[in-house]
Amino acid sequence: MRLGRITTKVYYADTDAGGVVYYANYLRWLEMGRTEFLEDAGLLVAEYARQGVIFAVVRVEIDYHCPAVLGDEVEIETWVERVRRVRFIMGQRVSRGGNGDELVTAQVTLACLSPTGKALGLPEELAEALSQACLSPASG
Repeated sequence: MRLGRITTKVYYADTDAGGVVYYANYLRWLEMGRTEFLEDAGLLVAEYARQGVIFAVVRVEIDYHCPAVLGDEVEIETWVERVRRVRFIMGQRVSRGGNGDELVTAQVTLACLSPTGKALGLPEELAEALSQACLSPASG
């Protein structure tokens, strides 16, 4: 299994009036983690988009365990859980830097679509790279 890791700092703009990270901002961090994971594998999301291949989030399962607060450093970990013909599922975890407190865990399903929203099969090189990084073998 290949594991991607990025870190970011919690800024004022990430927080709500109580000084904790607003729940929707975790989704933004998860997106950053997925994009960096793919690009580190040589799979450029922007290049796929120029070729008419779009990756759309079609399902998110997320559990919030503990809040991050202003000034924290957070680490976003990303991995591939399953690859199918049109979809792939990525697991993700956000933890507090330093002490490793688990803040959020998520499972995100992405579908490969055309610019008009029609389902496409995963491009061969993408399916192969994801399958090689996957926790379990590719399945139909």
